[in-house]
Amino acid sequence: MVLGTRFGMQKIRRSGRLPFFIVLAAALAAGAAAAGVSTLLMRKVVADEPKKPEKVEVVPVTFMYPLGEQIVNLIEPGRFLKAGIELEVLAKGSPEEGEKALSNHRSGGHSESAENSPPLPPVAAATKAELDKKRAKILDAVLSELSSSSFRELLTPRGKRELKERIKRAVNRLLESGEVQEVYFTTFLAQ
Repeated sequence: MVLGTRFGMQKIRRSGRLPFFIVLAAALAAGAAAAGVSTLLMRKVVADEPKKPEKVEVVPVTFMYPLGEQIVNLIEPGRFLKAGIELEVLAKGSPEEGEKALSNHRSGGHSESAENSPPLPPVAAATKAELDKKRAKILDAVLSELSSSSFRELLTPRGKRELKERIKRAVNRLLESGEVQEVYFTTFLAQ
């Protein structure tokens, strides 16, 4: 009986160790599997995360666009106006459009001071290219506004301000990639 008991005890001891090692091995395997799965999921999340576009700070660019001197008849018979006009334009084009405009349409052209002015940033180049392309329409709109003025209203500061606003609105209706901020008279002679 002692043998049986010893044998039985040894069996119990062995069987007691066996489940412990099985549980330990299973716990280690489960931990390794969990670590592997979490690593794979993290790689997938990091890889699938959309790349955020780099923030590029766009600084507003304004430039002067001369229209030259214009002579028009006023509403009253025998009266005329001679006005030199420059537009201060805020560029609204993107740098990509500007690069494209620079490659397609090298500066110069209609601007009176193109040779003397420094090259425009790419953002403004697209707007200038649009102004050059629509120059005839812009001049037509400006001449219409000038010739619809009366001699009396042009003699007052308020009349001149209102004329500038009308010119600004007329040109802005034609533009897509820029906006006229201010209209300046470089010469102004009404007779």
